[in-house]
Order: sequence, then structure tokens, then C-alpha cells
Amino acid sequence: MIVGVFLCICLLLDDELRITDIAVSLDNADEGIVSAFMRTKLILRISVVVESLLVIALVFITLRGISTRVQQPLQRLRADLRISTRDHEHVIASTGPTEIVDVAVDAEFLRRALVNQIDVSTQMVQALTLEAPATNAIRRALDRERDHVSGVTGYCRPIEGVIAGDWWWAAQRKDGSRVLAIADISGHGVQAGMMAIESRAIVATALASHVPLAEIPYGLARHRWESGMFLTLFLAILEHDAIEYCSAGAPFASLIRPDGIRSLSPTGPVISNLQGEWTSLRLTISDQELLISATDGLVDNMPEDQLLSALQREMLLQQGDPDHMLGALLADVSRTGTTWADDVTVILATAHS
Repeated sequence: MIVGVFLCICLLLDDELRITDIAVSLDNADEGIVSAFMRTKLILRISVVVESLLVIALVFITLRGISTRVQQPLQRLRADLRISTRDHEHVIASTGPTEIVDVAVDAEFLRRALVNQIDVSTQMVQALTLEAPATNAIRRALDRERDHVSGVTGYCRPIEGVIAGDWWWAAQRKDGSRVLAIADISGHGVQAGMMAIESRAIVATALASHVPLAEIPYGLARHRWESGMFLTLFLAILEHDAIEYCSAGAPFASLIRPDGIRSLSPTGPVISNLQGEWTSLRLTISDQELLISATDGLVDNMPEDQLLSALQREMLLQQGDPDHMLGALLADVSRTGTTWADDVTVILATAHS
């Protein structure tokens, strides 16, 4: 604007000088001619003033347009962003040129995404508050004190909070035989805990009622579990010189003695609503043999051959005490393993009580 006005003034001065020179050279000219020159000089001055005003008006309109078109939308966007940091429900308006509108649209998209995440987090906190009593009740039910069974010990370590999808159970019948079970429920959390409570109650009742081992997986498979849920199960009856077992997809079960190992292979698939066929096997056992069964959480932390070798070594050192052998075995696994990535449950039982 200043440059335009300066140019107009320069042009005016140049024209006045030219007119003055012409007027001096026309000393003897007619008064009419001189008067005409003077009027021309006045007109030039007026035109310069008008041109300067036009330049000033043009510059003002341009600045006003820039302010209205760019600066004000930017200020509104900045104000909306500041408000949205305090009020997550404040909508970020999309106004102004295309570039600013694009920025505002992206900001509004992020705001909505953050609001959704906040809502989800709030719901999760509320759910945890509501589920806390249920979680504690499930944990108490799973940890309910078991009857002591001579020659049998077990361990269960949940990896996710306080709800494990694993469980073990043992009891002694009136005829002196010992029955035991160990299961691994798919998944973690409250749903797995509820399935663990139901399945353990069914198995415990069936074993106490002398239901044949091969019939128990059929009963569990007929139960209406949540879609997609399944479990592995190992059942055993230990008598004076024999063991009868049924393995529904159990990943790890063996009979161990200091000089040898017998693997107890699965006798049927995992238990689910897809049904299946299961059988039981009966084997003779010696006084020196030790039964071990564990969920895959234990084997994941130590290769099976190393685990069995460690247990054979502990059998010689601990002189047949299952509690001491289990404690030593878990210590070995903890030292050699990396992380506990799954629920860990294991049960040990000597051949004789």
C-alpha cells in the first residue's frame, strides 16, 4: 500500500514539473492557455489523490479478505481445539478454505475416536467394579480346600489375574483307591473360571459315584458349554498295583521311575460340544513309579525331556516325597523357563499311598 501511494506521488511531481516547464516556456502565451495548464495541473493532483485512495481501498479489501477467509477460520479451529482438550464432547467445526476444512475434519475424527476409547475404558472400569465380587467368589470356589490324599500333591498358578482356566482334584475312595483329575480350560478370565467350576463339580461327582472313566468325557461333551469353549482332561484311578486312566487330549502325562519313563498317551480328543469317542486303559505299576500330569503351561517353560529328567533326578534326591519333588521341579522350571505365558497346573501321585 505504501509503495503504491509513493508511486502515485512520484508521478504527480513528475507531471507538475513537466507542466511548470511548459508554463515557463510560454511566458508570452495567452492567459487562456495558462489557465488551461493550471486546470490540468489541478486535475492531475486530484487524480493522484483518487488513485492513492483506490490503492489504499484495494489493499484494505485484500487484507480484510485474507482475515475473513484464512485467519478467522484458523482462530476458530484453534479455539475449538483448546475447548476440546477440556470438553471431549465439544464438536470441532469445519469452516474456511479447503485446507483448513481438511485439518478440522481430521481433528474431529481424532476427537470422536478418543471419545469412543474413553467410553470403552469407562465401561471396562464399570465392568471390573461389577465383576469384582464374582471374580472373588470364583477364585474362592476354585481354591476351596481339598481333602488331603496321601501320596498326591498338586499346584495351580493362574497367569491372568486371579482366575485360572486350570484345576486339579483328588480324593480317596472307601475301598482305598485314589482318584484324581486335572483339566485345562480354554481361555482365561471369568468365563473360563465358570467353566472350571462346572466341569470340576461334574467330574468330582462322577468319580465319587464310581462312574466309569470313559463315560465322564461323554457327560462333559453333552453339557451345553459356551460356543467355542473346550477343555483337556486327565482322569486316573490308582489302585494297589495298577492304574486306570482316561486322557481327553491331555498334553502331558507319564509314569516315571528312576530308570525309565512310560508316556500315557491320549485315549480320546479334547472335550467340546463337537462330541468324540473316549476309552480308558489299565496298566500295572511298580512301587517305584510316580505319576505326573500337567497342563501345557508347564511344558511350555521347559522341554518335556528335560522336565522328565529333572523329575527323575528329584526322585532320587527327595526319596519319594511328592511335596518336596513338586517344589524342586517348579524351582527348576522357574530357573530354566523364560516367562509364564499360560496357566500352570501339575499333579504328582506316588504308586502307593
